[in-house]
Amino acid sequence: MKIASSKPKIKAAFAALLTTEPFEKITVAQIVSQAEINRGTFYLHYSDKYALAEELSHETLRQLSEITTNYTGGDNQLLSTEGIHQLLHYLRENRNTLQALLFGGTDRSFGDAFKALLLQNIQINESPLPEIYLREMLVAHFMSIIILWLKRNTKESIAEIADLLETGRMSDEWHHLYH
Repeated sequence: MKIASSKPKIKAAFAALLTTEPFEKITVAQIVSQAEINRGTFYLHYSDKYALAEELSHETLRQLSEITTNYTGGDNQLLSTEGIHQLLHYLRENRNTLQALLFGGTDRSFGDAFKALLLQNIQINESPLPEIYLREMLVAHFMSIIILWLKRNTKESIAEIADLLETGRMSDEWHHLYH
């Protein structure tokens, strides 16, 4: 029973350490100390800190994928309104992990993989813009707000950020900018 409960403690400790130190400087000794487990318990689950970082990245992307798949938006949207709220709740609840994966130097490809998840879900309707650029604009807007919110430690409310994300949809106001 203790071993099963140690894996979440290891992940939480690792994410917490990544908010204060770069990945390269974190040691297994620091992780086990922060998690309050012994070194042998760590090695029952992971071969090294790289394996831990990889599992954390894959697990987080899987959970993000579930949200983005289950709450697809309509025309020119990344996510439905409910999906945006689900995503923001997930990001807030897991902000240490997301901050670690995006800013902690564990895996530079995590942000690209998250962006790719978002790009897959955009439903594009007719637009005066080339589709490839429209997709990029929508995802860049979405990602920049999420990244800033995480950098600010999710200071603003979910409702405030959801409103900002909603403005990134290709509304009639946006269409007027390109005519």
